[in-house]
Amino acid sequence: MAWLQDYGLVFDIVICLLLVTTIGYAVALNRKLSVLRAARGELEKLFGDFAAATGQAEGGLQALKEGSAQASDSLAKNVTDACRLAEEMAFLVKKGNEIADRLEVQIAASRKVNQAAAVGLSGLGTQAPAPAPRAAVETVKPQAPQDPAAEAAARGIAKLAKRKLSGADSELMRTLQAIR
Repeated sequence: MAWLQDYGLVFDIVICLLLVTTIGYAVALNRKLSVLRAARGELEKLFGDFAAATGQAEGGLQALKEGSAQASDSLAKNVTDACRLAEEMAFLVKKGNEIADRLEVQIAASRKVNQAAAVGLSGLGTQAPAPAPRAAVETVKPQAPQDPAAEAAARGIAKLAKRKLSGADSELMRTLQAIR
């Protein structure tokens, strides 16, 4: 047992060394924990900032939703107005084409009547007079038209003269008569 007493001092030294190492590790751990505690305050601040940014983002998204809803309503109204205007324009173009076609037929008939009158007057050996005013041209009926087309044209002009035209139609007829 004597040998245990000699080794007792060795065991005590080994235990002391282990205790010093443990104390060293405890001090290092304490320093790391104090750094972690300091970082905890910064981390809490970071989480608070993150929560505030998230709240602002949610508010921005709500404002964006409201703005897009208003823009969508405005766009839908504009599209509806544009469709209505397109339909009105199509109607006006259709009516304008109908009036232009009708006027073209009437002008052709009027020219045939004038040509027939000019042929009738030149056949008599007299010089053809200057074109008569509109009222006179519409009511002139050749005495004896030589072809049935001229007679039909004269009847068409007579019907046109009896019918009341709208202001725009009559103005267009006057303009076309002046050009001719």
